[in-house]
Amino acid sequence: MASAQSKGRAKKAVPADEAPFPQFKESLAYQAQLLARITQNDYMARITGTGIAPAQAYVLGELWFDEPLSQVELARRLDIGKATVGQTLTRLEKAGLIERRRIASDRRLIMVHLTDKGRTLREPLRVAAIDQNDALQDRIGADRMEQLNEMLKAVNGLLANTFPRAMTD
Repeated sequence: MASAQSKGRAKKAVPADEAPFPQFKESLAYQAQLLARITQNDYMARITGTGIAPAQAYVLGELWFDEPLSQVELARRLDIGKATVGQTLTRLEKAGLIERRRIASDRRLIMVHLTDKGRTLREPLRVAAIDQNDALQDRIGADRMEQLNEMLKAVNGLLANTFPRAMTD
């Protein structure tokens, strides 16, 4: 039996106040997630030749600025859970981009170090990030981009304290 839509009849719209997610596309959460997905997909396309994912690039980026770092410190700096960082480190280690080394004075503490192979990715990932930033700036303008970035940082800071479970695994 053919559906009403296949017979050319339009499906009756649900009133906005009765919809399961009233105007969800207008919500801050939806718009923030959409922005994240758009920029993440763009960055992924820009770094395809490196063989790593954006999340791995963020970990490497922290290590390029300050090495070695513990898994706990990486999680804190990237605002993600320790288990998530651990999974990312495992993939980076298998790819030969980082090494985990125990501290002689405290065998419980493991520090993350870049390998020479990990250091070679710095330039292509840096160029990809700069190119993406430039493309965004060309599209939305430097002033609007700076305003949006400052607003997002402020909102994220406020919400991280309001919704602390969102920052853990």
